[in-house]
Amino acid sequence: MKKEGVKELARDFIALGSIPFLILTIVRVSVIQIYYPMEFIISSILFFILNAIFKGEMRVGIGLILLAFTSLFYNHALFTIFALLAYTGIIISSFYLKIGRRQILKGILLGAISAGIGYVIVRLIFF
Repeated sequence: MKKEGVKELARDFIALGSIPFLILTIVRVSVIQIYYPMEFIISSILFFILNAIFKGEMRVGIGLILLAFTSLFYNHALFTIFALLAYTGIIISSFYLKIGRRQILKGILLGAISAGIGYVIVRLIFF
């Protein structure tokens, strides 16, 4: 694959952690049940607040939130493996596109914190 093709593939992976993809996913899961979109929404809001303060790589953090909650939503091992591979593609692509290691690690950490807190809040409210 030519270098430009690899760059394009890397940008495609990065797009899986974008705000439009997040909104598309929220709309998709909201068709099924009310509390699933709440996990995404609460975690995303928290992530955007934390990210404004600590400046992590946004798409890596959003990607982790999407990985966590789509895996819970579909509750199927094959989908979880696929989603994990896609998220790994986001991380590898971030390095390939020369996003700083510190930014990537902050994005992962902020995404994990946001997803964890969002999960707990929704479980406390809806269950």
